[in-house]
Amino acid sequence: MKPLEKTTSAGIFINILPENLANKIAAGEVVERPASVVKELVENAIDAKAEQIKVFIAEGGKKLIQVVDDGEGITQADLPLAFERHATSKIKTGRDLDAINSLGFRGEALPSIASVSRVELKTRHRDDTIGSVLRIEGGKKAALKHTAHNKGTSISVQQLFFNTPARRKFLKSDTAENQRIIATLKRFVLACPRISFELWLDGRQYFSFKKGNVRERIADVFGHDIGERLIEMDHSLAGVRLHGFIAPPDLKRKSRSHQHLFLNGRPIQDRSLSYAIYQGYGETLKEGEHPLFCLYLTLDPSLVDVNIHPTKMQVRFSNDRSLYYMFLNSVSRTLNKSGALPSITLDGSAQAAVIAGMSAGEEEKGKSGRKERPAPLPARKKKNAQQLSLAYFGGKENVEKTGGGQHGHSGEHHRFWQLHGSFVLSEIKSGLVIIDQHLAHARILYEDTLSRLNAGQPSGGQKLLFPQKITLALDDFLVFKDINGYLEKIGFLIRVFSGNTIVIEEMPADVKIGRESQILLDIIDYYKNAPHGQMRHTEKIAAAFAFKNAYKTGEVLSEAQMHALVDQLFACETPFYAPNGKPAIISMDIEELKARFR
Repeated sequence: MKPLEKTTSAGIFINILPENLANKIAAGEVVERPASVVKELVENAIDAKAEQIKVFIAEGGKKLIQVVDDGEGITQADLPLAFERHATSKIKTGRDLDAINSLGFRGEALPSIASVSRVELKTRHRDDTIGSVLRIEGGKKAALKHTAHNKGTSISVQQLFFNTPARRKFLKSDTAENQRIIATLKRFVLACPRISFELWLDGRQYFSFKKGNVRERIADVFGHDIGERLIEMDHSLAGVRLHGFIAPPDLKRKSRSHQHLFLNGRPIQDRSLSYAIYQGYGETLKEGEHPLFCLYLTLDPSLVDVNIHPTKMQVRFSNDRSLYYMFLNSVSRTLNKSGALPSITLDGSAQAAVIAGMSAGEEEKGKSGRKERPAPLPARKKKNAQQLSLAYFGGKENVEKTGGGQHGHSGEHHRFWQLHGSFVLSEIKSGLVIIDQHLAHARILYEDTLSRLNAGQPSGGQKLLFPQKITLALDDFLVFKDINGYLEKIGFLIRVFSGNTIVIEEMPADVKIGRESQILLDIIDYYKNAPHGQMRHTEKIAAAFAFKNAYKTGEVLSEAQMHALVDQLFACETPFYAPNGKPAIISMDIEELKARFR
């Protein structure tokens, strides 16, 4: 169809876009990647009152996305209309828009998806005796045909973005796209425990959840180790109900991947309500620490606007201030009642920093009892390290016997001091040097780990007297499978026990005893969330292990440990910067210090 044209008085042509082009533009908002398609199709299945939903994925969703449900199905008369823009069965009047009960309602998803893929939809309405099939390629419909089909709908989306190659090339690896799909499905699995879900990746079943109650479903998704420790919460006020489960303060993670909030069965994200939850934990959370929760908010649909964002993940409440205090008080009361929070301060200064400032540097904070000295680097670097250290600190090299051997450091009378359990200070020729012990140690461990990964041979680990069994969350397990080969090279030996349960049998020798399972979870969190877009797998693994195993803020170091830290830092290829690009060393010259004293 030729675009209609109108001419303004200025002679500029205004075109009414053809339907196919308009759909492709709409797809830019609705269909960002395969996970977006999965979200829209699963929402339709849930709205159709399905009790069983199966999702089949091939090649990260680039080759195939298929969603099969046993819902009400679509009538033969309505099937062609399903792919028209703004065609929907979920709203009819403006009054319906003011109180939306369904997950989908705009009528944009199916035509947008069909405009950038090859779609086949088979369905049979509950009142029909025979099913129907409709095929669409790049927005062009083929003739509707009859076919045998069970009650419900099966829709397959093949070759996503086949006619928009510029968008297809921006998709990530199959593993990365699968991780996004799993994260998307995980929200629906938690939102709808009454529905059974299956996910198949490249012909193999990845998970299968039977119908159950909320607690059973949360334990299945988070892992039964976590599920057993969650605290139930259920509060109602003025027709609003907040119920679900929160974790005790000591059960926390380094990322927000275990935080889920649902509104009337819809997964949402709300900064204010999340902040209220953190406030409810009081001062038990430090910067970079995140609680686990799965909470369900139920209220009158007329009190919320879900039509403010294309993805429908963000909403607007008419009573947001009241909800904020309801969340805060419900969390704090639940934790106090359970004995998990003996005292609480609700001024929120620490939590405000948590909510406002999550960034790549969150690894720099935290407490640990780790006392190991940094593992020595290859001997071939020591000569250059001593030369660089001498050049930086000045003076002759002094060899001091410490414990089992000799330790070289710079300067005849060179000393180091620790400040606030965080920084190592020393005099240099031009003034003062300050070393961040966490970032410096991370650089040392990063280069040492990277060299082991690049060596190609597995590094022998330390056998655990009692192997540790852990049930991982779904997305964590997928990351583990992706990186396990790299973990073996640095001293881990981990085998899959069954499902998404693993057993840790060996660990790198320099991991502190008692942190075996936590260091693995920390590495997985860092690997998933580290903002290093162009890092290779080996670099991400090395950075994850380094940051999670390095000296922490508040960890007291002996003078010998400080000397060892400095020597090994200057043995590195890049001693002045941590793996995340932050400076590990800063200096102040004597003139600057004098100027400070005027």
